[in-house]
Amino acid sequence: MEDSINSIYALKTSVGQEKNVARMLARKVKDSGIEVNAVLVPESLKGYVLVESSSKIDMQNPALKVPHLRGIVEGKNAITFEEVKRFLKPEPIIASINKGSIVELISGPFKGEKAKVVRIDESREEVVLELIEAAVPIPVTVKGDQIRIIQKEAD
Repeated sequence: MEDSINSIYALKTSVGQEKNVARMLARKVKDSGIEVNAVLVPESLKGYVLVESSSKIDMQNPALKVPHLRGIVEGKNAITFEEVKRFLKPEPIIASINKGSIVELISGPFKGEKAKVVRIDESREEVVLELIEAAVPIPVTVKGDQIRIIQKEAD
């Protein structure tokens, strides 16, 4: 590859430390003079940081010695911009939820409970659920990011 063309590389990190790695990496490369044009931390891509650089990323460089940075993804090192586009404008969580789907609450007072989706309010990004294991069906309204889909609606 030519040095004048920018390439995007995926760097492995510890899960949950992506933002910290990106901050430290940006600070270190700025001070060292390594040509890094952008650092991207996609919400949906856990354990990875995407880096745009005009030169090949060399993990042996002391400027890239950052805590929680595990290495570069081997094989096809450079990632195309077309592959990165989907991380720049992520799909809303509510878009993947259907009425009748079985979900699990991942936060709040009913954490760990399974529920059935009764209604979806896309404008407010809220979902009305009916707890499956409750003796009396009580509608519970939660934000879309507080649930995880277990089973899509049966066709």
